[in-house]
Amino acid sequence: DGVMIVNDCRIDPMTVVIGASAYPENIIETSKEKHNVYVLDGGAIAKELGNSKVLNSVVLGLSAKHIGFSKEEWIETVKNTVPPKTVEINVNAFNKGYEI
Repeated sequence: DGVMIVNDCRIDPMTVVIGASAYPENIIETSKEKHNVYVLDGGAIAKELGNSKVLNSVVLGLSAKHIGFSKEEWIETVKNTVPPKTVEINVNAFNKGYEI
């Protein structure tokens, strides 16, 4: 009954970099055949917001929809967890992810 959240950003593992193995093609499409998969480009969303470091807040926003707490509880957690000067951008990033 779970979901898989995939940040669609290719990062080659060392085995691919050195040529010992091939990067799996169509892995997202193949995963969707048997699993409930949500795909996002969290890095692009974070950069659009002006700070690539808020990638985790974007992913958290999407994840939060599938975990048993209210959106408001998650936002309060973000506000109480991130450095004070980054509250606004992290809440914005969370909301972007939540809207997906």
